[in-house]
Amino acid sequence: MESGGKAPSGPPKDKEAKAKPAVVQQHPKLLMAARKGHWTPLNVLMGNSGAGATPPAVHAVPPGGLINIVIDDEQADVVDNSATTITLDVELNNVLHVVASSGDGDEFLESARGIYCTAKHLLDARNKKGDTPFHCAARAGMLKMVTHLICLAKAEGGDDRVKAALRKQNEQGETALHAALRLSDKETVRAMVHELWVADPELTRFPLASGTSPLYLAVSLGREDIAEGLHEQDPGLSYSGPNGQNVLHVAVLRSTRKRKLTNKERLALL
Repeated sequence: MESGGKAPSGPPKDKEAKAKPAVVQQHPKLLMAARKGHWTPLNVLMGNSGAGATPPAVHAVPPGGLINIVIDDEQADVVDNSATTITLDVELNNVLHVVASSGDGDEFLESARGIYCTAKHLLDARNKKGDTPFHCAARAGMLKMVTHLICLAKAEGGDDRVKAALRKQNEQGETALHAALRLSDKETVRAMVHELWVADPELTRFPLASGTSPLYLAVSLGREDIAEGLHEQDPGLSYSGPNGQNVLHVAVLRSTRKRKLTNKERLALL
């Protein structure tokens, strides 16, 4: 430091003011309407003019913008406009997360389209666990809803928009494809995996660097037919697994377990 110079009084101040944290609002009435797929009350509760059952045809809220929610149509109690995220439960699910995981009948599909038209940025918004509505719909086995959400994304921005949405990973580094692979019904798994693959043929390559790949998960769950199908569809798919493992590790482990089980069964027959 030069002679006579003043020593700095402290760390330099940030040039830009820190952004205020989003205000989280929870609304039981909106949650109930979302779970039942009732578009008319959803439309009113989201502050759209009128209580008609026809979803709006325009994008009424800019990405990251506000959703003006009216809790009661008669009292017209309006939510604090400082809120930037409208959530419905402790998992920070937004209204589209809830609709996507609650059903895939016509009323739920209509509600999903209406919500999307009102606030397009909710289509692939993440909740507390990092899940998007695609994760939620896939995990719940809602095949029609997954297809519907894909169609909404494609209409908005083509294949690039679809891929951007489907490749989003949650806190576990998993995509909607991982959620689909964990479904118990084999036919639903096959149909869901096929739908996701058609939408994004390279979805099996994610996560890119490390973590549990869809192929690793399929093998670890004993879904050999699905694993073979994934490999046939994309020879460039990821082989990675957790903790530095790969598909070969889990394949050998499962094979060893099967041999031990077979030996025990043979001994029991002696």
